Amino acid sequence: MTSRHFKLLLLLLSILTVSCNLEKEINIELPGYTSQPVVECYLEPGKPYRLLLTRSLAYFAPIDLSDPAALLWNDATVTIQVDGQNILLKNQLGIDPLTFQISNYSSTDIVPAGEGREFKLFITMEDGSTIEGKTTMLSVVPMDSMTIEANDEGKYRVLTYFHEDQSTVNYYRRMVNFGSLDSLNQDFILDDKIFDTEKGAFGTGFSFAAGDTLIQSLVHIEEAYFNYLSTLQQSVISNLNPFGQPGLIVSSVTGTANPIGIFTGISMDRDTLILP
Repeated sequence: MTSRHFKLLLLLLSILTVSCNLEKEINIELPGYTSQPVVECYLEPGKPYRLLLTRSLAYFAPIDLSDPAALLWNDATVTIQVDGQNILLKNQLGIDPLTFQISNYSSTDIVPAGEGREFKLFITMEDGSTIEGKTTMLSVVPMDSMTIEANDEGKYRVLTYFHEDQSTVNYYRRMVNFGSLDSLNQDFILDDKIFDTEKGAFGTGFSFAAGDTLIQSLVHIEEAYFNYLSTLQQSVISNLNPFGQPGLIVSSVTGTANPIGIFTGISMDRDTLILP
């Protein structure tokens, strides 16, 4: 063994020896956590009023899957005001049979359509604290055409076109469901800064076959909903990084109950396409 090889061997042994002592248990004292009300209410014209009111949990708090109702925040008074009418939502557990979206407050009244219609949310918790929110229904942006393209392997993609209003800032949520609304293939949000013409377009990858059913949705969303979804995604990413700062979710609800969440209208164009 040469002198050079001997020195390299000693260096490797030194690294291995040091590496064996890298693990060390440390105790981190986490700050106290106060649970907050979490509101999710999406007003879709033609559908009943539905709202989900739950409680937030600390990151390391145990979740009892045998009692999911423990996460629900019941015993609140929930009212939505529209066109001068107060609609009381009853505390009852429900689920949308199409989207499987859960709610624990609902009404048989139907959400009215109408661009520019304003809705206001008022919640009084059992301790007297309050939650408020408001939203204005936006216009529906229709998908005006679709193009189906195939590659050399016989896989298909779909390009969807719509008219983009360049005179104002718009925000969109684009979703593609495969087969049914509970099977999500594509879901993202964006503003219209990426479009430099009045013809906007979204596309899928070459990942579909003849006979596949695609349900495409284009949702015209408020800036408040865009900010909520953006910061919610960032918060999820932060939670996966042990050295990252906790994410701050920008909510559209306020009040003395210190809530987080979203109250917004859903202005959506949806179309079902069966690939030939």
